Amino acid sequence: MITLSSERGIVRIASWSDVESVPGFSANIDPKTVKLKEIIGSYTFDALIPCGLSTCHQPHGAGFMVVAEDGRVTNIGRICGKKHFEVEFSQMSRVFLATLRAQQDREFLYGVKCRLPIISAEVASIRNERYGATWINVRVNQLMGSSTALPTSIVNAVRHAVRRGDGSLIVERAATSSEREQRSVAVDVKGLEHLRRNIPFVIEEKVGQLDGFAALAPGNGLREALGCIEPFLAVLAEVDIDSLPDKKLRELSRVGGELDANLERLRRVIIAGKRLLTRNNIQQLSPFVTSGADSRIFSSFLSDLPS
Repeated sequence: MITLSSERGIVRIASWSDVESVPGFSANIDPKTVKLKEIIGSYTFDALIPCGLSTCHQPHGAGFMVVAEDGRVTNIGRICGKKHFEVEFSQMSRVFLATLRAQQDREFLYGVKCRLPIISAEVASIRNERYGATWINVRVNQLMGSSTALPTSIVNAVRHAVRRGDGSLIVERAATSSEREQRSVAVDVKGLEHLRRNIPFVIEEKVGQLDGFAALAPGNGLREALGCIEPFLAVLAEVDIDSLPDKKLRELSRVGGELDANLERLRRVIIAGKRLLTRNNIQQLSPFVTSGADSRIFSSFLSDLPS
């Protein structure tokens, strides 16, 4: 692939024969008799292309298209460029690559800007629809204890499920006499009499499994996901891409390069949040309610969830 940079933007050429037909192209330029005017393109091919310098002609897979001061065009590799044209070539290659990168960034941002109406409509729908991001974010925060809307025992159960990393709901209860006796027998069989004193009085028992657990996982916050998307969309909608300075152009292009991944992340979290926040799913937390007052609070939370 050959990438040419011009005042009209980026031109991509797939065939080397198209380069050879460019007016002024020469595959045999003597570096001792010419001076470089500018670098106008770069290329990368699987097939090896002979160097255009008469003193080299060594086949290579990547290099630059250059224009000499006499108007002739040829191709050279980076090594030949530095060897024969020294500092001049190094400066030209830096300028060319910076210009090419800026043109590519602008081209990319224009492509994203064309998609803005569709993307913005999707994000607005995700945020504002019934049981959408705004609704989900409030209730996930309540489950994680960011407010006092839910009893501490419920919040602790959810936090423990998050720390376990699998969404399982575990209650602790006193071991029955039968369970303690079974453990005692097992200890005796193994000859570990000193462990008798450590026979547990508490048993952990799984009482539920939260569906949509990913919506609670660290790093999956809807606020964070939307915070990566909405500011970028707002800036891109208003900005004049052609007038952006290089630093701002690179920053905006970098954020734009993460847009599709962030959109997919947002979609996944929304799906998980909707699976999490159903009445039947959250009702699995009922065993952790410890008082009548807490039961009423939890019931009110449940009543707001879709069945």
